[in-house]
Amino acid sequence: MTAYARIGLPRWSRHGDPVALRAEIAAWATSPAMRDLVECFEERWPTGDVLRGDVLRGLGEISARHWDFRRGGERATALRRDFTADVTERVRAAVTALGLRHRGVPSQDRYEHVLIHGGLLRSCLIRARHAAALLGGRVTGGTLCGLGSLRPTSTQEQTLAGDLGVDACPTEFDAMDVAVRAAFPGYRPRGDVGASTLTRDYDAPDGRRLSVLAAPSSDPNRRANTADTCAYWADSRARPQPGERILLITTEHFVPFQQADAIRTLGIPYGCAVETVGVDPAAVPDARLRQSLTTAEYLQETRSAIRSMRTLWDAVPA
Repeated sequence: MTAYARIGLPRWSRHGDPVALRAEIAAWATSPAMRDLVECFEERWPTGDVLRGDVLRGLGEISARHWDFRRGGERATALRRDFTADVTERVRAAVTALGLRHRGVPSQDRYEHVLIHGGLLRSCLIRARHAAALLGGRVTGGTLCGLGSLRPTSTQEQTLAGDLGVDACPTEFDAMDVAVRAAFPGYRPRGDVGASTLTRDYDAPDGRRLSVLAAPSSDPNRRANTADTCAYWADSRARPQPGERILLITTEHFVPFQQADAIRTLGIPYGCAVETVGVDPAAVPDARLRQSLTTAEYLQETRSAIRSMRTLWDAVPA
């Protein structure tokens, strides 16, 4: 298998440098790993000026032709696609270097805020457990929040809830609430848990505050996405301060695109240092939640990362 140097993902802090941020995005987009992905699908490298974002636009067009298995739908309904052993090997080597694999360990020991990204019930459960494992180890954190939306859960998610013996989860918000209560059993509800359809708050004996929220969508034609949930948390709940560190926890193949979205919605507006880590779903201890990611899923989220990097590129302060 071809080995590529591990590529650093874009970063931002209180004194973030726009020039450095653009350079980091460009280094990710023009890396040998990305070039090999393009070549693997018999495409020419995009022409144009990296500093104007032309390469990112070209990569977006290539990804639309070859790596878009959702076709405007949800991830759970994406088309299935098989690849040859050679293509699978090349893709997995490339996406490892691009940050879509083996990014589960934070670089710091202390964060003022820890955010758990929402998703399907299985994802909520493994991410919340990963958060609990990190916070039960060397990582210390201040506030803890599970991010979600009012997306109705699928029949498969409701069946899984029944198989696991957890509470019914009619929405993603409920799925995240179930997940954090299972991962942090020492937390107790503050007031009436059912008093709000958008936020639930919990307290722990050590004084840490945990909340679960459902963010509204910024676009009435779709459900709330990653950027919506991060922005809603910051605007309505936390108001993070310049210089604070925020740790975001997701599944490993989502790390690059959600890191880009976090910089755009949290890092740049609030002057925070953001870091995103991802759990490997194939390595979770509970066999009922274990899942191996496919080559198509890695390619789909490479496309997501390209699109988010381009959006971030356009949002970088002049």
